[in-house]
Amino acid sequence: MKGITHITLTLATMLVILAPLTPSLLTWESIPAVLLLLLGAFFGSLTPDIDKGKEAAIYHAEIPGAGGRKFHLTPVFGYALYYTCYKPLQVLFRILFGKKIYAVHGHRELPHSPIGIVLISVLVTAYIWLICFVLSFVPYLNFLYNNLLIYVFGSAFLLGCFLHLLEDTCDNSGIHYFYPFSFSRLRGRIKGDGTDVQPKIFVVILLTAAVVLIPLSMTRIIPPEFAYPTALMVPIVLWVIFLKASGVPAKKEIRE
Repeated sequence: MKGITHITLTLATMLVILAPLTPSLLTWESIPAVLLLLLGAFFGSLTPDIDKGKEAAIYHAEIPGAGGRKFHLTPVFGYALYYTCYKPLQVLFRILFGKKIYAVHGHRELPHSPIGIVLISVLVTAYIWLICFVLSFVPYLNFLYNNLLIYVFGSAFLLGCFLHLLEDTCDNSGIHYFYPFSFSRLRGRIKGDGTDVQPKIFVVILLTAAVVLIPLSMTRIIPPEFAYPTALMVPIVLWVIFLKASGVPAKKEIRE
């Protein structure tokens, strides 16, 4: 799928997750965590395409579909990720598994697999932890040492990567979920070139769900004790529906 599709679907899903938690998020103390959750999900939504080449959205400051608006942190993060996470892991997997780690058709290889996004997310979190550890020796920055927000970002980043995989599962190229041990793809029937209307419909459904859940949580119609189960179950149910509506599992090819 296109970069803008991944961004909108991922961030809309994040809004559904956060909506039932609105009362607890409306505090000054929660703002940094919410921003890092959204930022981590944003970067995660683009990261699996890091193996696509220079045309991948994560290497460009211009935000896809945002009318020329730029976010200059994106290429900084993208190239840092490429050289410190993707390339070392690619070399390691090449040593362990040989040339078979490369997909025959398309770019979807290591970063488009569960094992790949987990390893990349662990490395990203470890690098951020190390940077914060070093900065914690600077006066007034000691609060950065082992700060909980490091793991908030890392978790959101992993979730963003996972949602990218779910989104690509819906299209007709699919995902190698058992890479590098199996090259059978799980796929749907959505065209990944951006011409299919279904992903846009999914975004509208997700945003509608978020808009409905926010007042329900604010008015306590959703009791506080059910906020976390709701934040978990609603997006899961919606994505199960999306996968089914996308035709998953469509006919699969072996070794792509």
